[in-house]
Amino acid sequence: MGNIGKYVMIAAVIAGFYFYGQSNTSDYVEDDIDLNVVLDITVDTIYSYEDTIKAQGEESVDSDAAFMGFTEDLGVNLNNALPAIYTGRIGVSPQNDASVYAFDDKNANKIADEGELGLFVIEIDGENSRVIASSQSGAVNDHHFSGTGILTGLLIGSMLNRQRGAGVNTKSLASKKPVTAKAAARARAGSGSHSKGK
Repeated sequence: MGNIGKYVMIAAVIAGFYFYGQSNTSDYVEDDIDLNVVLDITVDTIYSYEDTIKAQGEESVDSDAAFMGFTEDLGVNLNNALPAIYTGRIGVSPQNDASVYAFDDKNANKIADEGELGLFVIEIDGENSRVIASSQSGAVNDHHFSGTGILTGLLIGSMLNRQRGAGVNTKSLASKKPVTAKAAARARAGSGSHSKGK
């Protein structure tokens, strides 16, 4: 009888570990935001804004103004996407390092106020001709430019200059690889940062 009790106890412990491990990956809710769609819209906006700059005459456009204008157009395009990317209003905030921070703009004032949830960040990887989007969950996706001509444009040139000026580690950015939301959740669970029992 004593041996049976031991076997039951061991089986219960093993089952507990199994179900705990399963629940750590299955109860993670993936991002509602599709980073592929975000990247499609971002790349399309880069190309269309480059066309706008060319139409105005590149020599007449200030590079900082170009970056600000691009982020404004990007915000409009992200919010006008059909089907909708996000249920709330997406605000975009241009950063000093040439990244674009997207957030849940609850009061629609286009300013990232305290308490407004960050949604994703968009970065330019000049070394590999990529646009990178990273979500709040740790998911990462990227799109490559379809040609190198865009890298010589005023908009991308100004963004790369901003990166250098802000001391961005471009090697680190270039080595950033795509990661799914599930893989990011698994990595967090593996590092001991579970929410279980809290």
